Amino acid sequence: MSQLYASLFYQEDVTAIFSDASLITYMIQTEVALAKAQVSVGVIPETAAKIIETVAEHALSQFDFDALATATGLAGNIAIPFVKRFTAIVKDHDETAARYVHWGATSQDILDTACILQCRDALDVVQKQVQQCYDVALAQAQAYRNHVMMGRTWLQQALPITLGHKLARWASAFKRDLDRLNAMKARVFTAQLGGAVGSLASLQDQGSQVVTAFAQQLNLSVPSCTWHGERDRIVEIASVLAIITGNLGKMARDWSLMMQTEVAEVFEPTAKGRGGSSTMPHKRNPVAAASVLAAANRVPALMSSIYQSMVQEHERSLGGWHAEWLSIPEIFQLCAGALERTLDVLQGMEVNVENMQRNIECTHGLIMAEAVMMALAPKIGRLNAHHVVEAACKTAVAEQCHLKEVIQHLDEVTAYFNPVQLDEIFKPESYLGNIQDQIDAVLQEAKIGEAK
Repeated sequence: MSQLYASLFYQEDVTAIFSDASLITYMIQTEVALAKAQVSVGVIPETAAKIIETVAEHALSQFDFDALATATGLAGNIAIPFVKRFTAIVKDHDETAARYVHWGATSQDILDTACILQCRDALDVVQKQVQQCYDVALAQAQAYRNHVMMGRTWLQQALPITLGHKLARWASAFKRDLDRLNAMKARVFTAQLGGAVGSLASLQDQGSQVVTAFAQQLNLSVPSCTWHGERDRIVEIASVLAIITGNLGKMARDWSLMMQTEVAEVFEPTAKGRGGSSTMPHKRNPVAAASVLAAANRVPALMSSIYQSMVQEHERSLGGWHAEWLSIPEIFQLCAGALERTLDVLQGMEVNVENMQRNIECTHGLIMAEAVMMALAPKIGRLNAHHVVEAACKTAVAEQCHLKEVIQHLDEVTAYFNPVQLDEIFKPESYLGNIQDQIDAVLQEAKIGEAK
C-alpha cells in the first residue's frame, strides 16, 4: 500500500504488525521457541538453544532486506533465505549452535506459526477496536433512543423509528463480532510444526513432545495433528474479519445516506481539510464512509482468494498457500482501518434533529397510513381497512393535502375515532412498536457481558 493512501484505508498498529520487519521478528521468535522446546525434550543441547536465543535478540538488524527480497523471489518463500541468514548470524557467534537452528522443521512450519503469531497480535488490536465501537454505539443508542426519525425500506420512507434504535442495532452487531472473535481463538491460535510432510520423522519418536513444548513456548494451542494442507484456521480468521468489515460497510452506507443534502440528518465529524471538494466550496463529503465502503468492497474479493486457497494438493500446496501471504495482511489492515474510521464517526457524529422532523413531515402524514389502518382494522377488518386507507392516501396525494385531512372526513373512520384520538394515531412517536424494548435488551445484554 502506498504511504499516500495508508492513512485513508489502514490502521497504524496493524500495519506495523504486518510489516516486513515484524514478519522477520515473528519468524525469529518462532525459531527461538523451536530451539527451547527441543532442549526441554532433550533433542538439542541446552547451550545451543541459549546461544540461539541470545543471538536472536539483536538478529533483526543483521538482515539485509533488499537481499532477502531478491532471495525470496528465487527460493519461492521467505523462510528459506531467512533460515540461511539466521543460521549464518548464529554461526558468527558459535558454529556448533548454528548446526541446531531450524532443527527438524520445514519452511512452512516457521511461516505458518509466525503468521498465527501475527494474527494473534493483530486480532488483539482489532478486538479492542470493536470493543470501543461497541461501547460508543451503546452510549449513543441510549442518548438518542427517543429521537424519532424515518425508517426506510427500499430507500423509501417506511415507518418511524428512532436514531437510538438504529444505533442499538449497530451495537448488537458489534456484540456478535466480539462473540465471534472470542469463540474462534481456541481453534485458530494453534502452533504448526510438522516437518517435511507433517510426520516430523526427523525427530523420530520425540515429535509429539516437541510439538507440545513448542506450542507452550509460544502460548499457542497444541494441534492434534499437523495442518500444513488444511487452511481452515487461516480462513476462519479472515472470514470473521470479513464479517466485521461487512457490518461496518452497512453502517457506513447508512450514515452516508443520512448525510445526503436532501436528508441531512446525521453528519460525520468536522475537521480542517476534511470532506471538502477541489472545485465545490460548499461540499461536505462523507470521507470516512468512503474509506469504510472501499474496505467493504475490497475484502470480499480478497476473501475469494482465501477460500480458493483451501483446495490444496496433498501435504503442501503449489500456489494456494502462497496466495494467503498477500491477502491476509490486506484483510487485516482494511478491517482495522475501517474500524478506526467508524469509531471516529460514532464518537463525533453530528445529529440534526430538526431535519429528522422535517423528513418525517414531508410526506404529509402518509407514513402513518399503516398506523391508521391497524387502528381501524379491529373495527372493520384488516382488508377493508387497507382499502379505505389506501384510497385516502391516493386522495391526499392527488389533492396535495395532509392524509389526516382526508381521513378525518371518512364515515368509516369518524364512526370509531374522534379528533383527539386521530391526533394520537398520527403521532409518529405513538407508532414505534417495541423499539424501546429492543434498545433495553441490547443495553442489558452489554451489562450481562460486563458481569461475566
